[in-house]
Amino acid sequence: MKKLIKISLAILSLFFMQSCTDYLDKDPAVDTKLTYEQLFADVHDAPGFLNNAYNELPDGYSRFGGAMLAAACDEGVCSNSGSPINLFNKNAINATTNPDDVWDTMYRGIRKCNIFLKELGPNGIITKTNSIPESKEGVAVRNYYKGQALFLRAFYHFELLKRYGKIFYVSKVLDPFNENELFSSVQITYNQAVDSIVHDCDASAVLMPSAYPDDSYKGRPISWTPLALKSRILLYAASPLNNPENDKTKWQRAASAAKVIVDSKKYTLGTLSTIFTSLYNNEIIFAARAFNRNDIETNNYPVSYQGSGYMNPSEDLVGTFGMTAKTYKNRYVDYNLADPYSLTNPKKREDRLKYSAFINESRLKDTIVATFVGGKDGLFSSPTATKSGYYMSKFIDQSLDLAKGNTSLRAWVYMRYAEIILNYAEALNEYDNVANFTAITNALDLLRNRANLRTFDTADKTLLKDQAEMRKYIKQERRLELAFEEHRFWDLRRWKDAETILNQPVKGMRITKDNAGSYTYTVFEADSRVFDPKMYWYPIPRREILKYQNAGKTIVQNPGWE
Repeated sequence: MKKLIKISLAILSLFFMQSCTDYLDKDPAVDTKLTYEQLFADVHDAPGFLNNAYNELPDGYSRFGGAMLAAACDEGVCSNSGSPINLFNKNAINATTNPDDVWDTMYRGIRKCNIFLKELGPNGIITKTNSIPESKEGVAVRNYYKGQALFLRAFYHFELLKRYGKIFYVSKVLDPFNENELFSSVQITYNQAVDSIVHDCDASAVLMPSAYPDDSYKGRPISWTPLALKSRILLYAASPLNNPENDKTKWQRAASAAKVIVDSKKYTLGTLSTIFTSLYNNEIIFAARAFNRNDIETNNYPVSYQGSGYMNPSEDLVGTFGMTAKTYKNRYVDYNLADPYSLTNPKKREDRLKYSAFINESRLKDTIVATFVGGKDGLFSSPTATKSGYYMSKFIDQSLDLAKGNTSLRAWVYMRYAEIILNYAEALNEYDNVANFTAITNALDLLRNRANLRTFDTADKTLLKDQAEMRKYIKQERRLELAFEEHRFWDLRRWKDAETILNQPVKGMRITKDNAGSYTYTVFEADSRVFDPKMYWYPIPRREILKYQNAGKTIVQNPGWE
């Protein structure tokens, strides 16, 4: 039977429904009808199918009704009290209600990848009809497309693995009308899933070029992209949550994976002011599809700048940024509550602070951000004004005038070189701090230099030769360098630090101004946090549990969830 599929001629996309029974259906709004065979035989629609598989990539800017995942840990507070992100902070997610439930979305993306790989295989329609040529203008096109599909399949499986732990690794097209086949898969162990994902990453890297053949390919993964993902996966696998016995070989494997990227010299650290606002810069390893947007600013600009001001950095985060003129050992010497932000030399806070948070008297456009009580952006000045005394400045394009509807081309960045440096340093420290000390400090000094911090001196190195102290520093660096990029939420889990850190209130800074224009700074509790150890893993959705039960099969739920 020929199965009709729906296809949008505007973007050449194919959408599969979540339910098995309607995985192929016709869109009544589209006049053109293509059969399955016609789709994969067409020179435009066949590659368009893979392009559509990218659509399942999550966008971190607005996944939770304008809120960001950072508001579900100690990085900040969402000023919108009605945002679903707050369910995490109240210990209110469950197997039915989870604002970050990606089970269906990721498996839909995996299915698209598997269908594409099947038709790209020796007996597939793409191969038989040559709708995607084996090579073109010196580029191994078919291999490149296969590599992309394998990379995406690995990416989607890891997004599942880091959330649910017990997953199904699907590497073939399952017949949605064959119930026996659908329920024949079994959940595999965490380490088995890691091995399968790494295998896909390695296979993908071999198939893709090491650089873009020409500008038309920009934005797609290249051979280094799956290897960067491999670095992240192996770091998670070596971490305390997933490596309770602290098997050192897992840390060694993670370090080796990161070193491949470091040694390639393919990527460099960019400029803090433009990492997220300039496309295709040499720090970005992989990012989502870019499009003209201003939702980042609409959701997060301070309230007097036409924004909603949703993402409010915590004092816990802001207070961790050190002083530029000091060594690591003495990084807080000039930091005091009488002058907490040290906006001018010689008492200047490191550069990453201003590129992460708008603080009181920060400059945005031609005016000053005023977060003091009674200020135009201050606490209680509007329903969504800052709840912490700060607004997020990271990712923001400060040139945009929302009143004029300005937009600019941006993309959510999934992987960048700074993360690889931190992955490398952490894995080396855990594997063998003594033998790798110079490599660790040299790597970390790259980030310190960019942040306008002094490199490690002799006193710093004496302190950091202690593995526990170096671990503490690396955790701090990840917190500062990768703030709001959806790392901290997962880092606290993989380190098993969440049950300590996320059972403490999140702090803010209340600023008051007297008649003489002087400020008084008072740290206060801006929001509460509750973390139950069962939240180290998400609950597998109840609909999946019931689906298996109804089929007479068993799916194992994560501990503590019903």
